[in-house]
Amino acid sequence: MQLSDQVNQQAAEWVTLMQSVDVSAADRQALSAWLAEHADHQEAYKQTELLWQSLGDLADTAEGHALRQSVESESIGDRLQSLFSAPFVAIKNIMSMPRYAMALAVVCVAIGSLILPVDDDPVTAYYSTQRGEIETIILADNTEITLGAKSAIRTHISEAERSVELLNGEAFFDVAKDRQKPFFVTVDDVLVEVVGTQFNVQKIQDAVNVAVLEGIVNVFGQGSGDSQLESGPDVVLTAGQKVVKSYDRAFESVTLVPTSDLGAWRLGRLIYRDIALADVVADAGRYFDGKILLQSEDLADVKVTMTLRTDQVDQLPLMLAQTLPLKVHAVSDNIILLKTL
Repeated sequence: MQLSDQVNQQAAEWVTLMQSVDVSAADRQALSAWLAEHADHQEAYKQTELLWQSLGDLADTAEGHALRQSVESESIGDRLQSLFSAPFVAIKNIMSMPRYAMALAVVCVAIGSLILPVDDDPVTAYYSTQRGEIETIILADNTEITLGAKSAIRTHISEAERSVELLNGEAFFDVAKDRQKPFFVTVDDVLVEVVGTQFNVQKIQDAVNVAVLEGIVNVFGQGSGDSQLESGPDVVLTAGQKVVKSYDRAFESVTLVPTSDLGAWRLGRLIYRDIALADVVADAGRYFDGKILLQSEDLADVKVTMTLRTDQVDQLPLMLAQTLPLKVHAVSDNIILLKTL
């Protein structure tokens, strides 16, 4: 999910407090507790801390002095509210903390000058989901992205650019058509280019799967450098086609895939057709509150064809044992080991 306004605001407060001369042991303990509450807290704090560090060179310059004077010369809350309608919308509440309110105000104004888009600089946003969670995201251009369980993306949107990085997991894209501004998706060493279409991108272990429901999709291996777009795609996919590429290897042959399979996970169905058991376990594990382990490499390479609902994933080990020569060993309540017979 996108880092919330409240989390960004709290991170700015904590980073500023940690720079103050009167920070106490209790303050540091409270920060540790806040960081431990959620991964989003850690991400927001890290991003704000990096921005703080980038202000170091500004502090003693004429621009830095002017920045402080501009903050001191008018209502701090009103100044910041006008600059940040989203990240610091509750800034007036922050100013009730007198021992570091002014420092925070200077930092927020300076951070605003760094992160507000200039000209065609893209606006970057981060989204993630938890285990078993599916989220739908609508971008500024009306492109709709359905993010699968335990997945993460980073979007870059501007007047001149539309691009998304799939960091892990799976996403289904319904891209708004714009022939003047192609849409790009990157994952590992794979680049996908479309104008407007529907397709699914999945990252399983070190492999990337691209499958098309509608339209035409250009797929590139990124090893060719900056000239890759000029040299043309490595693979062109149309509706009902799929290609797989493992990291640092060539593309596999294009295969056909039933359109009913594409994005079926959005409706709560996981469909595997002649897929290695290791990949099945890794993918289904995004919906399982625990871990499924395989005893050997030989077992990992066994091909599997099966369908199950996402709310049945906890039954996956027993379902596999009914069709494959393996047995299930419960190491603990949430760790299952699959062993050969």
